[in-house]
Amino acid sequence: MTTLYIIRHGETDWNLKGIHQGHMDSPLTKEGEHQTQLLGTRFAGQGIHFDAIYTSDLGRAMQSTSNICREIGQEPIVQKEPRLRERALGWLEGLTYGQIAEQSPEDHQRHTSGDPDYRPDGGESWRDIHGRAGAILNELARHNDGGSILCVTHGGIISMAMKSCMGIDICAKRRFHVQNAALNVLEWHAENDWQLRTLGDTSHLQNGLALDEML
Repeated sequence: MTTLYIIRHGETDWNLKGIHQGHMDSPLTKEGEHQTQLLGTRFAGQGIHFDAIYTSDLGRAMQSTSNICREIGQEPIVQKEPRLRERALGWLEGLTYGQIAEQSPEDHQRHTSGDPDYRPDGGESWRDIHGRAGAILNELARHNDGGSILCVTHGGIISMAMKSCMGIDICAKRRFHVQNAALNVLEWHAENDWQLRTLGDTSHLQNGLALDEML
């Protein structure tokens, strides 16, 4: 069995402002910095260490990973993994929902409907991300069979990973939280055989509160 800790990055400036990030970036807020430090402190207090650590190569994920790993003294083993990047949103990146609606009502409707096959110009669809998330997580679990691994990634990857794990149809509305710096734990027993251990645990955060502003 491989144990996978999969974490969404800490709160960012654009999270607060409702701006689509995708492959673009914005810095962690002071709250986001604190959230990820608190998660690292939780790991240290519980004696949790990892055999391998992977991070999306986007800045908000790498900074979150650094904050977490500084608390457990494992910064030297961090590996960048571009396939853990957030869904590319093409021309939607850098825009709010309101701005998208003004520029293209049709794109806004398809984007907010959750259509798994909607692919904005220059971006990826949810179906693309579902496939990418499943492939990379299976690969990392196989490569670290029997170990404990940490992946710091993004809300879109986590959402699709959880839908796959729990057998939720990709077209179904998401009915679970994907909060900044929340603790999610999956167990891998064999190819495509995942079991959910922990979902959206924010007990290490102040008041247990964090943003979940995604679709």
